[in-house]
Amino acid sequence: MTKRLRALDRVLATLETYAVGVLLIAVCGVILLQVLMRYLFAWPNPWSEEVSRFCFIWLSLLGASLAVARRSHFRFDQVTGRLPPRATKVVETSAAAVVLLFALVLIGTGIALMDLTMGERSAALNLPFAFVYAAAPVSGALMVIHLLAGRAREAEGASAPPVPRQPRSTGEVG
Repeated sequence: MTKRLRALDRVLATLETYAVGVLLIAVCGVILLQVLMRYLFAWPNPWSEEVSRFCFIWLSLLGASLAVARRSHFRFDQVTGRLPPRATKVVETSAAAVVLLFALVLIGTGIALMDLTMGERSAALNLPFAFVYAAAPVSGALMVIHLLAGRAREAEGASAPPVPRQPRSTGEVG
């Protein structure tokens, strides 16, 4: 079961990485198009603001779940690095519990918002707002999967994905 969970985690993280890349390119492209249309041709697109906003919402929330998968969220390495190993484990377990709680809140709140906005549509694109709010429960569910896969990996004694190393001082590079 844990092998399947780890495989699912890897596949989802890969898909999220590609989706985030595509969404980032879309946001940049649509904003560039909007600027060109507005200032070169004096004809602003009515839909470009909505497309860029909706893509950015999905980009942000998928990026947050990808950060959970890669264990690259904000950390206090200066504090946890000086703690004994047992205390470090307690702090990391507590942090994972907080992220899990946040993910569950995202799922519940996102589903409630989707239910509330099911009949509403965006002005320019005529998309259901529920599509935009679906980013919250999708991201929350992905976070839960990534957390469970990380815990399963740690329980088996396998190494966790590498945590990005932060520079220790302003003079250090890399």
